[in-house]
Amino acid sequence: MICILKFWVFCLVACWISNPLFSQSTTVATYNIRYDGHTDLANDWSERKVPISQYVLKNEIDIIGFQEVLINQLDDLSSLLPSYKDVGVGRDDGIDKGEFSPIFYDTTKFDLLRSGTFWLSPTPNIPSKGWDAALNRICTYALFENKLNSELTWVFNTHFDHVGIEARFQSSELILDQIAANLQEKDAPVLLLGDFNMEPTDQGIQLIQSQLRDLSCSLRHPELCSENTFNAFTSSPLDDKRIDYLFGSSNILTRSSVVDKQTFGLSFPSDHFPLLITFQILR
Repeated sequence: MICILKFWVFCLVACWISNPLFSQSTTVATYNIRYDGHTDLANDWSERKVPISQYVLKNEIDIIGFQEVLINQLDDLSSLLPSYKDVGVGRDDGIDKGEFSPIFYDTTKFDLLRSGTFWLSPTPNIPSKGWDAALNRICTYALFENKLNSELTWVFNTHFDHVGIEARFQSSELILDQIAANLQEKDAPVLLLGDFNMEPTDQGIQLIQSQLRDLSCSLRHPELCSENTFNAFTSSPLDDKRIDYLFGSSNILTRSSVVDKQTFGLSFPSDHFPLLITFQILR
């Protein structure tokens, strides 16, 4: 009887390996790391760069989108994450001036097939400010191929304006249009992540959710539907809100998700919490 049971277990495992319903798991995160403004005193970047990089390594994050990254911060993260590469440009000149919204990826697991940046404005192909936005805003995108199984995944990483209400809604429309245009070329699962500076009830978020799923908010994790992601470097922020998101196409299944609120020492590594999910692609 035991031998028969072992045989059937072996058959089930072999069937799963040869023709799985889902792909292998991938861990992805979004993290606004707070720009290096030299005015944060106890929260200076020099004290935060190591905890942030250690967070990536400790959680074995495969792909992560950062926001509010200046060139010196980009260089620091690249040095502290040697097995990762990044894509993205500075929003002010399309090279290295202003904030980046870079995508870092583990080169031991993924190959980069394509990448680019567009501006959240009526002229997305050149450095520009859109609608009623206070600043230039960008979206960085990349197409990755899994080295193990050759599966493709699109990733779009962005940071919406903090002032312009019209700009945030128009940016949502623009990104969805850009995603649709890219998917016509490569039919692959898509992830849209970043700091959207909008709460779940805002029109721009509602528009995105009409086409993409909120991967961290589900029946399995209803508490995350309203979980705040902004902390202002304090455990009791006056402005307690959810503004960071991770959206995905319908063929992405969330296995776990967390808004990670751990501290390093006595403080947080950023004024935002990282949002992290592990997912599988439905075949």
